[in-house]
Amino acid sequence: MALAYGALQSFDFSSEVEVIKDYRSLRRGDHLAVKRNQFNVEYYHHGIFLGRDKVAEVGGANKQQASPRIVSIKDFTEQGDLLRIIYSPGQCFPLEEAATNAEELVANPTKWQSYGLVNNNCEHFATKCKTGTASSMQVRSKIRDAISIIISPSLFFAHTVYDKIFKS
Repeated sequence: MALAYGALQSFDFSSEVEVIKDYRSLRRGDHLAVKRNQFNVEYYHHGIFLGRDKVAEVGGANKQQASPRIVSIKDFTEQGDLLRIIYSPGQCFPLEEAATNAEELVANPTKWQSYGLVNNNCEHFATKCKTGTASSMQVRSKIRDAISIIISPSLFFAHTVYDKIFKS
């Protein structure tokens, strides 16, 4: 079942996601995501499916030690619904190339910078492997939300002052 990617929090609005009910439908090179919750904050964890029950992700004992690694699909999904990110034609590498990109980063983690929540997280890893460009729609969305929270009251105040001065 394909859903508009934008219908799920923080995703690129030009893509779609598919809820995976049967792991046998996964293809090597698929960009996967699973909803997680840490400190009462929901987010999506991302990785690249490598086939044979394996997923390449950025993870580790803690965020300071997080690096590209391979985990089982069971460990990757934990208890969340597994999602496949569906890219529009021409937006991503062929499946095998995405898987090879992930395997190369796992084999040589020094090619991947140290973990950074805002600039180098699991979504950056998966999009880099899949498209050649590291990006995180979750980070963009959270920053946009934070800016709107800060700016909205200011705009309201500015409009109120404007109305009092110029419409009185």
